[in-house]
Amino acid sequence: MLDYDALQCLSEVLRYGSFDKGAQALHLTQSAVSQKIKRLELHLGSPVLVRTKPLKATPLGQQLLAHIQRVNVLEDELSARTGISDEASPLSIAINNDVLATWFSDVMARFSFRRSNPVHIFNADQTQTRTLLQQGKVMGCISQTGTPITGGESARLGNMNYQLYASPAFIARYLTKGLSPDEVFTSPGLLYDEFDVALLTQYQSECLGVAPTLKHCHWYPSSYGFLQMAVAGVAWALLPVLQVKHEVASGQLVPLFPDKHLAVSLFWHWIELESDALGELSQCIKDVAKKQLS
Repeated sequence: MLDYDALQCLSEVLRYGSFDKGAQALHLTQSAVSQKIKRLELHLGSPVLVRTKPLKATPLGQQLLAHIQRVNVLEDELSARTGISDEASPLSIAINNDVLATWFSDVMARFSFRRSNPVHIFNADQTQTRTLLQQGKVMGCISQTGTPITGGESARLGNMNYQLYASPAFIARYLTKGLSPDEVFTSPGLLYDEFDVALLTQYQSECLGVAPTLKHCHWYPSSYGFLQMAVAGVAWALLPVLQVKHEVASGQLVPLFPDKHLAVSLFWHWIELESDALGELSQCIKDVAKKQLS
């Protein structure tokens, strides 16, 4: 028989990356949490944590994490249907920066009117979110990969469209010889982080037919700051069309190649679970995506 108190401890220390912060969230001492997890490992005969900074789950720990998340949601559903408790369990999901910066706040607004469950969002690139779902760290994710995981389902949401933008001041300073790919990609550009490389190189090769080049790019890992850097004329940037409607309409940003856009397909993935809350969150995501994505 599994020790579910210990599994809750495991879940929280992994959520926060340390025994100390996990213990604070559980209103327990660090020593008590550590002892519960040690007893769990002794009972199972195998470690459930890699004791690094931050803490990571072993393969067994990942399976246990996925299990306790399912148990929490199922208990929440039982409580709601029987009136045993008003407390709602959190739903953990993984979402990428561009979705968070554009249309996911509308999802949260809709969902919050229907359910009281807290939503814990892990921020990860759309190429990495599905891995978090496979590892059991989250119950759902938005990914650019359509194939569902084992024990899960997926639904296509639509395309997130990207274009290359720069400010009029940037164009006047750096692109006086014209808006050719050669001129643009020898001027300062922006990357969010190492995962953004794939998106930009895909745009360069598929939309413009040029060899990928990144050597003139700044790295700036902030969704809000990324847009502001482009508006300020620091660099050109590959941005979601949804994110820059106001800036384009007001003339603060100009699409450098107006007829060239990169369409990135997005899919909602979720674990198979009899959960009204997860079902409602899924429906909110599908409804908002239907309006916002092409």
